[in-house]
Amino acid sequence: MQKKFPKISTSQLFCILMLSRISSETVYPRTASATALQAVLAVIISEVIRFLLALPLIVYSFKGSNIHRSVYNKNKALGWTGAVFAALLLIAAALRTMFNLSQFAVKNLLIGGVLWVIFALAAIFAVYIALAGTEALARAGAIFLIAAAIVTITVMLGDIPYITRRSFESFTRFGDNSSLIKDVIERVMRGGDYLIFAALLPYVSRNRKSALGKTGILFAVFSTLAALIICSFNGLVLREMYGECEFPFLAAASLSDISLFKRLDGFAAAVWSLCGAFRSGVMLLCAENAIMEVFRAGHSPVPTDKEAVE
Repeated sequence: MQKKFPKISTSQLFCILMLSRISSETVYPRTASATALQAVLAVIISEVIRFLLALPLIVYSFKGSNIHRSVYNKNKALGWTGAVFAALLLIAAALRTMFNLSQFAVKNLLIGGVLWVIFALAAIFAVYIALAGTEALARAGAIFLIAAAIVTITVMLGDIPYITRRSFESFTRFGDNSSLIKDVIERVMRGGDYLIFAALLPYVSRNRKSALGKTGILFAVFSTLAALIICSFNGLVLREMYGECEFPFLAAASLSDISLFKRLDGFAAAVWSLCGAFRSGVMLLCAENAIMEVFRAGHSPVPTDKEAVE
């Protein structure tokens, strides 16, 4: 059961959202695109679509901090319907992440492991994260994001020698349009981050009313840039092999060579596996938050904006 009053900062919310978004870029298998250029275009198109779909949530966040409660206060049936639908989407996204994470771990970390055993372990970790509560989740999210950033940047630095003129020539190749459409659809279906944003708003303290909306916009911009950087990096390093790799980032990490660390794919796989499980835990917690905020709306007074802003 979550505490009623906001306890995390907007910067912590931003870290949680970024970690959730980028972990799906790493632990999910490569989409339909056979070339890096096509994948980059799919990232841009899908992020624009997701942002437009989430725009009402972001616009509302400039004015209020509790979307589900606000809808319930205007129409109880619509409030419950929206909260339950959001919770179901979040649970489905969490389960899908755990399944993809299990495949990722079996093929890159615990090679030869049993898929459903790893799925069960990931589920236990995700539930533990969810039960830890919003404040603990926010602190852990910042730590996980820093660890993931260090590993990812180290891999990129180690792979610089593999980025040559030939890499840029290969990057200009483009596949067929049907693959691009499939890729865009798949990437849009990887969503859930803006539902996390909506579910965590009541738990975020802020000095200004517009801080939440600005956080949503910053997330949209920086998550798109991060996804583009990772996708472009994978294509430049792997070149023609990009379309043959199921997990491009780990394939690129296997080429890295920094001092004593001849290969960084093992470290990267371990860190991103934990990040994927963390993403699932965040989604489970947010599914609970969506339902509980509507439940509380029917059993407690509506908080004013002054009470929400701390």
